[in-house]
This record gives sequence, C-alpha cells and structure tokens, in this order.
Amino acid sequence: MLSQRIKSSIAMVLIFSLTYFFLDSIFFEFLVLLLGGFLLFELSNILKLNSVNKIFYWILAATPIITQFLLSLSFSFSFFNSFLGSYESFLRHQIFEPYILILIPFSLVFWFLIVPFDLIYKKISSNAVIKIFYGAVYISPMLLTIMFIFWADKNFLFMIILMIWLADIGAYFFGKKFGKFKIAKNISPGKTLEGLLGGFISNIAFVLLWATNTNINLLDGFLLAFLVTALSLYGDIYESFLKRMAKIKDSSSMIPGHGGFLDRMDSFCPTIPILFILFELFRYI
Repeated sequence: MLSQRIKSSIAMVLIFSLTYFFLDSIFFEFLVLLLGGFLLFELSNILKLNSVNKIFYWILAATPIITQFLLSLSFSFSFFNSFLGSYESFLRHQIFEPYILILIPFSLVFWFLIVPFDLIYKKISSNAVIKIFYGAVYISPMLLTIMFIFWADKNFLFMIILMIWLADIGAYFFGKKFGKFKIAKNISPGKTLEGLLGGFISNIAFVLLWATNTNINLLDGFLLAFLVTALSLYGDIYESFLKRMAKIKDSSSMIPGHGGFLDRMDSFCPTIPILFILFELFRYI
C-alpha cells in the first residue's frame, strides 16, 4: 500500500512539475481544468445527486472554470492574441479578479458557517437543493484562486502548495508513528493531535529553511504555517464527513494507493481561498 502510494505521488509530482515549471502556462491551466472535472465528478458521486440536480450542479460549478480556461486559451494563440493581447491585463485584473472576489466570499460563508453547522447537525449536505451549489462553493473557488495566484505570483503559489503538501505528509507519518489522541473520532479516526503537530512541525521547518534565503518575518511565517496546517486538516475532516455520510471509503479509486483526486485535494479546498482573502487584505500578492 505504501509503495503504491509513493509511486502514485512521484507520478503526480512529475506531471505537476512538468506543467508548472517547464511548459507554457496554458498546460498548467489545462491541468487545473482537467483536475476540476475529476473533483467535481467525485464530489457529485459523494453527494449522490439525481440526474436533474446534477445538471444544475455542473452548470453552476463548471461554467466559471471553463470560462477562465477559454480566456487563457485565447491569449495562447497568436490569432486571438493579436486582438486581445493588449487587453489581457484589463480582462484579468479588471474583470476576472473582481469576479473571483465576488465568488470567494460565498466560499468563506460555506467554510465558516455552513460546514460547521453541517458537521454538528448533519442537515446541509443531505439537502437535495443545497447540494446543487456544493461544486460552486466547495471546488470552483479553490481552482479559480489557484489560477489567479498563478498569474500574480507563480513562486508564491508554489510555496503555498508545498506547505499544504508538507502539512499532509507530516500529519500522515507523525500520525502513523505517534498518533493516540483522536481529533474527530466519529468522523475520521485516523486524524490525531500528534498528526496535526507533525504537519505543523514540518511547515515550521520549511519556514526556517525559507527564512535563510529570504527576509521573511518569522512571526508571519509561523502564523502562515499554523493557518495552512489547521485549514488543511479542516478540509480533510469535512471531506471525510461527506464520505461517511455517503457510506464510502474513498472519493474514487483513480489514484492507486491514494483513493480519488478529492482525497488528495481536500486540504486545498478551504486553504487556498481563505489564504487568498488574507493575502488580499494584507497586500501580500
């Protein structure tokens, strides 16, 4: 199982690295679009939407992602670029950024109000009407925010992605080795206080290493490490809750040793949009 997990992780890292660092940006954006399709498909299966509701679910969630990709695609072809090239900055920063800033507050309402209520009373995610909007507030804001930070500061986005991975890896290995105190026993028995601490320690080590090459304020770095670790766990626990409600173990079996794409990206769903709002407020990007 562990060997399968490692092999799958290596393959995913290679694909990510190739599209992120070596190919034209449109390839990474296509990867995000493709990933979005998998995530929305898996979430729709977890929510067990009926055929009619699933249509509205896909329209609401996929439209902004596809629109963003088509916008980026238009700048990648010289024919369209000759007409739109001079408007790229305007379209992205005056049209698309405000659109994201309108959409993300709905995501914040979802994560700070709806999710806690759902975890306590188990009523929201079982409501047939509300489930239609889940893709649009759970998945789409995360994907759109990734793309916007990618345009604004590619290196900064990579740092955040790396910290989310480190939180996940640290929590996994520390939890396996030392885990005793359960955080959410009835939702996700594998999540432990020791695992949370391991994720935080992993990110603290990264911040200290990062500080040796930059003039980062260590207090800000430690705060960021805490936020990334805590939000990653939050996203992980809620996805586990949804799967438990649906009586399934994994979101799918697409990734050997890992389960589904949502099982690997659940930590990103609250972390990326919430950090983006904080960065906007404090003018970090």
